[in-house]
Amino acid sequence: MEKHFLFEKYISIPVELTGVYDAVLMLGPLYHLQLEQERQAAVQELYRVTKPGGVVFAAFQSRMRMSINSLQSPQHWRPNDSMDAIRSFMQKGTFDHQDQGRFTGAYYFHVQDVVPFMEQHGFETVHLIGSSSLKAMLTDEQELYWKERGEEQELIHYLIEAAKDPSILGISSHLLYIGRKL
Repeated sequence: MEKHFLFEKYISIPVELTGVYDAVLMLGPLYHLQLEQERQAAVQELYRVTKPGGVVFAAFQSRMRMSINSLQSPQHWRPNDSMDAIRSFMQKGTFDHQDQGRFTGAYYFHVQDVVPFMEQHGFETVHLIGSSSLKAMLTDEQELYWKERGEEQELIHYLIEAAKDPSILGISSHLLYIGRKL
């Protein structure tokens, strides 16, 4: 089995790599590309290099999570340090950090827009899961309770399923789209 790994900017993937990958990771570009046409181009390249039936993993950031961050710590998320700025952010989805040396510009999706965005580019949705889950809310003592009852595996399965719940998706800082090229 031949293995290929390629780390490239979405705009410079060689044409001879069309349809060669069984699985492709896109972990970052869709939230660092603020312009719609750049995000569209990145997903078109994702589609181009993926084999038919191949699996893609694409990371997104949640607009709601960023608004929660801004509400909780406005001094750390300037310019989202006023209600007008947060409302504007929720409409546009773009963010440019004003503090030197902090997180770069980004684009945040509404959770309900992720699946249609990917499906309009020829992918079939397998899952959309959130990075923040119930697991992060459990203390070591609470986890120990389930482990001592012999239900640790059942707990893990439950937590994995809960990561797909829409209420969890909205509060997750990152979303992972898992899809298949049609």
